[in-house]
Amino acid sequence: MSRYYAANEPGWTLVNLLDDGVMRRLDGRDTEGAARRLASMVSTAHQEYGAQSALITCSALSARGMGAIRAAAPVPVVKIDEPMARAAVLEGRRIGVLATFPATVETTRELLETAAGVPLEIQVELAAEALRALLDGGEAAHDAIFFQALDRLAAWRPDAIVLAQVSMARLHEAARRRAGVPVFSSLASSLDAMRAIMRRA
Repeated sequence: MSRYYAANEPGWTLVNLLDDGVMRRLDGRDTEGAARRLASMVSTAHQEYGAQSALITCSALSARGMGAIRAAAPVPVVKIDEPMARAAVLEGRRIGVLATFPATVETTRELLETAAGVPLEIQVELAAEALRALLDGGEAAHDAIFFQALDRLAAWRPDAIVLAQVSMARLHEAARRRAGVPVFSSLASSLDAMRAIMRRA
């Protein structure tokens, strides 16, 4: 992801703060603990590195957690999949969600419903075994499981499909061609949102 941002905005200075423990907290439903840790990281990025804005790349964080982070943040903060959700619901009310991390299912549903402001039909395909394969170094296995799940979603005939984690972004174009419906990834849309913030900074 950092490479994508750097390639598209070479004039930006990027600081990537990573804490694998945040994912473990969210998998254990410790949303408040995860939000506190992420808020601390945003503050560190601003105070120690001079960051003018922050991007939260954890899709499993709830709206409540994001609200807490924003309330404490000294700079504008974007959650990576918020712009994606706003774009996806413009396509219609039948939205497919492809997720590989279980904790992202409900937060993605929440994002879509909030963005739409109207009732949605949401169909979820959770392919947790794909993420396990990826974490074990099995990229080909991840991709095979991913496309099987995508095919099941496409057969439901949604108006759009969203990829619930940025870890699937490299498959976005192939997924779009294969599904035959609009497919949304958080990578490009989050970059556009950050560009808007940086223009105002």
